[in-house]
Amino acid sequence: MSPASRLLDGVGGFLHVAVLWLLLNPAFTPVNVVVSALPVPLERQFWHAAVLSTLGVAVVRYYDPSWDLVRGFVVGVATTATFTSLYVFSGLERVVGAGGSWRAFGAVTAFWVVSLAVGVALAHPRTWRRFRTHFGVE
Repeated sequence: MSPASRLLDGVGGFLHVAVLWLLLNPAFTPVNVVVSALPVPLERQFWHAAVLSTLGVAVVRYYDPSWDLVRGFVVGVATTATFTSLYVFSGLERVVGAGGSWRAFGAVTAFWVVSLAVGVALAHPRTWRRFRTHFGVE
C-alpha cells in the first residue's frame, strides 16, 4: 500500500469519526440539562456533552467500526426529540430554571436515559432490517 493511499485512508477515517461525532453530539447534549438540574451551585459548563459524545463515538467505533452515519443521525435526532418532549411536557424546566432539586435531577436523568435508549433502539440493525422488510426498501 502506497503512502498516498494510506494517508487518504487515514483522512477518510478521521472525517468519518468527526462527522459521526457531530451527528451523535445531539444525543448527549441533554447532559447539560441534567447537570443544571442538580441542586448544588455549579458553574455552568457545556463541555459535559462534548466529552460524553467523544466517549460515545469511541464505544461505537470499538464495537462496530462500520457504523454508518445515517444511524448516528437517527440516534442524535431521536434522542433529542424524545428528551425534549419528555422534558417540556413534564414541566421540569421551571424547577431546573429555579435552581434544580434532587427529584428534578433524577427525573431529568431518567428522561435522558430513556431517550438515549429510544435512539439506540431505532438505530439498531434489527430495527433497520424490520423497517426495510416492512416497507420493501432495497
